[in-house]
Amino acid sequence: MASVSFEHVKKIYDNKVEVVHDFNLEIADKEFIVFVGPSGCGKSTTMRMLAGLEDISAGTIKINDRVVNDVEPKDRDIAMVFQNYALYPHISVYENLAFSLRLRKMNNEEIHKRVCEAAEILGITEYLGRKPKALSGGQRQRVAIGRAIVRDPAVFLMDEPLSNLDAKLRNQMRSEIILLRKRVDTTFIYVTHDQTEAMTLGDRIVVLKDGWIMQVGTPQEVFDTPHNLFVAGFIGSPQMNFLKANLVEENGKYSVSVLGVKIPLNEDQNAALKKNGKTSQEITLGVRPEHTTALFNSQEDSVECTIQVNEMMGSELHLHLVTKNDDKIILRLPTIDLTNEQRSQLTYGNKMYITFKAKVMHLFDPQTEKNLIYG
Repeated sequence: MASVSFEHVKKIYDNKVEVVHDFNLEIADKEFIVFVGPSGCGKSTTMRMLAGLEDISAGTIKINDRVVNDVEPKDRDIAMVFQNYALYPHISVYENLAFSLRLRKMNNEEIHKRVCEAAEILGITEYLGRKPKALSGGQRQRVAIGRAIVRDPAVFLMDEPLSNLDAKLRNQMRSEIILLRKRVDTTFIYVTHDQTEAMTLGDRIVVLKDGWIMQVGTPQEVFDTPHNLFVAGFIGSPQMNFLKANLVEENGKYSVSVLGVKIPLNEDQNAALKKNGKTSQEITLGVRPEHTTALFNSQEDSVECTIQVNEMMGSELHLHLVTKNDDKIILRLPTIDLTNEQRSQLTYGNKMYITFKAKVMHLFDPQTEKNLIYG
């Protein structure tokens, strides 16, 4: 088992392009960490530096307090699963699993034991005699994971392992990775651009943008308390709604003025803003689609909107709304309690009303993009 430490790690390519900037992170023994972010944010490069597949331009990487900057990949006690499976097509599943153990000159009895244990964990025992071309995508990915498991590594690296699978298989494999983690009790570092994978798999999430760490936290922390506009917009589906608004401070009390309504903030928000020395200013208001309250009739402090698109998602509707000032808002509305009359009203061009609850609003500085309360 192993802890992992990144200390001021940088990656600069020969063309002087810096793709990873001052990366600092402590990963505890047996922790499941997910690097998440858009393409080109540096997540795979950072993992490859840990694996020894990319040179480190500056800083220090440690595995169990041992500096591994100049240690060969084979000597780092890690195993890596790639998105393209990287299986040998001409040999059986059994031999694919056994290959790295034979290179270590392990005895046949121990090889057989490890291969059979890995196959049982992953439910691929019946495929051990087949060649990879006779397997489905999901089965091949299990074999690729099995090749890593048999090595019993201190650190388990997974670089977008589900990206080649269809949606149904991805959901299934996510569940299997969660179960695998409970059976293979080691340190996992997982790279993905899929926020759903990040939220469901990670003990902690590292959100990256342009080679910088934007936020590190548990899935709940990153969702509930995004530190900046990027994290707020990246985590959550559909994306958080962002609106121009004003923070108003009067007699030591704060409220938000948005779309013609004024919403008093609660005690915790008031205390945080006061502690951070905030005064009246323009802000970017963030409200998640599921935290926007839908009304079928006008009420005090409600905002009139017009329905543009109604996306039926089964258990919920995604309503795309536009305000009188052409502000666009997405609303998630559960279908279970809707009457037939209400459903009939949710069509293009019809009016709808929304309100916002203070406790689920996020306030961002338009210049720094930092969260005024949590940033």
